[in-house]
Amino acid sequence: MRMGYPRFAVSIVTTVAFVATQVPTAAFAQNSAQAEVLFKEGQQLIAQQKYAEACQRLVASYKLDPQPNTELLQGLCFSKQGKTASAYNAFIDAASTLPKGGDAQKYAADQARTLEAQLLKVRVQFQPTVPAGMQMHFDDEARPRDKDFVGIDIALDPGEHDLIVTATGKHDYTKHFTLDAASSPKNLIVNMTDKTKEELAAEHPGGGGGPVVVEKPETSWSTVKTIGFIGMIVGGVTLIGGAATQIVALQLNASKQTELNNAPDATSCNYTGDVDPASQAGGTMSQQCHAAWNFYHQATTAQALAIGLAVGGAAIGIAGIVMFVAGGNVTKSPEKPAAASFQLIPWIGPQGAGLGAIGTF
Repeated sequence: MRMGYPRFAVSIVTTVAFVATQVPTAAFAQNSAQAEVLFKEGQQLIAQQKYAEACQRLVASYKLDPQPNTELLQGLCFSKQGKTASAYNAFIDAASTLPKGGDAQKYAADQARTLEAQLLKVRVQFQPTVPAGMQMHFDDEARPRDKDFVGIDIALDPGEHDLIVTATGKHDYTKHFTLDAASSPKNLIVNMTDKTKEELAAEHPGGGGGPVVVEKPETSWSTVKTIGFIGMIVGGVTLIGGAATQIVALQLNASKQTELNNAPDATSCNYTGDVDPASQAGGTMSQQCHAAWNFYHQATTAQALAIGLAVGGAAIGIAGIVMFVAGGNVTKSPEKPAAASFQLIPWIGPQGAGLGAIGTF
């Protein structure tokens, strides 16, 4: 059966009173008057189930005078608001500072263990890499988180949140998201963009040695890609050569046909053999027949060369295209100049002693 308001209020006040009595009175003596007032107001507001106002008072009290009993009461208040991560952190911190083995310390540790299974978490990842000088924080966190918090689970309270990320030479990144039981653990992918030289110069006007220059890695073709590009050029030139040779072969065939048309003995002009028909006939063949035979052999040679160039050029060109596409690029980080160094080296020899110097500049 659900408790009525009076019984619930008495229960809360009793719990708070019990916890507070477990802390040495010397700790309360060190509290400022304002922190003490805020602490008591927080107790009263919890008893009235006004958790938002109560938590506000307790946070302010803890800032004025950080006492473990205040933090313990914060954990109770946050848990009533459903802020599991805030309550868990408060109980964990209280358990680490309260007297070991006391009832208050055991109570804080038990509450932390109970809340641990209910924590909702987010995980922040960067693409392509974590930028230099990266700092991130959620909502109004006072202390930013660095690269050590990338890729790990971070506990947050349920509800609406903002992730704010800053980094050297990058535009600020902000992402609003909702965290609930259905989305935990939630992956947040951060991809920051570079600031332009003009933006960087505007941030550092007329001083500090000029605008900050963001060095970018140098990208160049790989050896395979370079060879592929050369192969594409060679293949293309070879194909052009094959086409030109084919045109020459066609012209030689045309000249052969012209000579045959003008030869009086064209029907007996055997221009397909390897031997000049004029020599076969004892020099009785006409001059036109002899010329046609020469044009035939030149055209045949040119035709064979054209085919060879076409096939070879196509093969080289296709191989070059494949290597160019698959070769990819090579990224080379900018080299930093070696730091100057200087060192004196004593030496002793048969003819004397002295000092020598070595260094890099």
